[in-house]
Amino acid sequence: MAKGVFESGKVILEINILKPERLLNILWSENIRVINVKRIDVVTIRITIEYENYLSVVEVVKRLGGKSKIVGSRGILFLVGKLKSKVFLAIGGGMFIAILLYLSTFVWSIEITTRKNVSPYELRQQLYELGIKPGISKSKIDFKDIEKKLENMNSDILWLRARVEGSTLKVSIEEKVNPPEIKEGNLGNLVAKMDGEISRVYTFAGRSVVHSGEFVKAGDVIIEGINGKEEDPYEVVPDGVVMANTFYEKSIKAKYQGTELKRSGEKDSDIYLNIFGKKIYLKKAIKDFKEYDKIEESGNIINKINYYEKKEIPIEFSKEEIVNNSIHDLEKSLYNELTREANIVDRIVSTREDSNDELVVNVVFVVEQNIVNYETIDY
Repeated sequence: MAKGVFESGKVILEINILKPERLLNILWSENIRVINVKRIDVVTIRITIEYENYLSVVEVVKRLGGKSKIVGSRGILFLVGKLKSKVFLAIGGGMFIAILLYLSTFVWSIEITTRKNVSPYELRQQLYELGIKPGISKSKIDFKDIEKKLENMNSDILWLRARVEGSTLKVSIEEKVNPPEIKEGNLGNLVAKMDGEISRVYTFAGRSVVHSGEFVKAGDVIIEGINGKEEDPYEVVPDGVVMANTFYEKSIKAKYQGTELKRSGEKDSDIYLNIFGKKIYLKKAIKDFKEYDKIEESGNIINKINYYEKKEIPIEFSKEEIVNNSIHDLEKSLYNELTREANIVDRIVSTREDSNDELVVNVVFVVEQNIVNYETIDY
């Protein structure tokens, strides 16, 4: 019977048997074609046969108490078999490349470079108004039209350049430089902007009316806009620095016994693709935390949501440690409210316990800072 092209193939068998000649005689008597015979040693031969005769040969070898193994193969049949084992890998690789090529035709991030007067946030909102946002197709972006419209929308832009690099839209701004405004000082007096105890006074123009150690209240005159001798004074624009110790009171509650919610170290995550506003999850969080912190990480394509488990943990700090930690937290909070030249010079601490197993830490911070209100006031 004729064989199809995918049924043809040759197999090379290595056979261990006590009497190889007897095996060959049986194969020939059963009309099994042996193409090539090679003797390896006394009990081992290597033969080439048609693939269609393979099972018959193996059966004869077993009947004679021998062993056989395939050491080689040839033909289209075996080539197709090898390719078949890799077909799914090839399809998966092709699909992955196709998806990457498709996603590369979109803009997934916007990078904005500005100077001083134009904020990246403001420019990003204007781009959104024009329909330019992450996820837009590159083919829908008309760079000249965008540049012209942004220049019309923002008077601080001298020129701009918008270009796509990879999957990022890069917008570079050159701003108009306006000449500095020359502000002329006003005659009058400078007053204190807050209560405090004067520590140091530096007068550059005008006459100081306060001295170190004095207490002043907000609105009190501290530098007069007058120079010269008492019998021949003349008005000037007052200027100077008056450093004073000012006072800020802050308090915080902290548990000193019992338990508190803290992260246990256990973590799980959701990982997903955000394509055209739809979430395609690559991984879903499987741990069911009763209490947790949720933190989102946004990427250009792949996004992540992390879940950090929180458990009730016994409080292990002493009261002294809790007070020190509370003072540190309050001080950090206060520095966010102060100007750069301000400096904390002292702390007055008091504590009390309330009915909820909490320690109330109250701190009066003594802060040395400039209390001059530079808006002059006429008197």
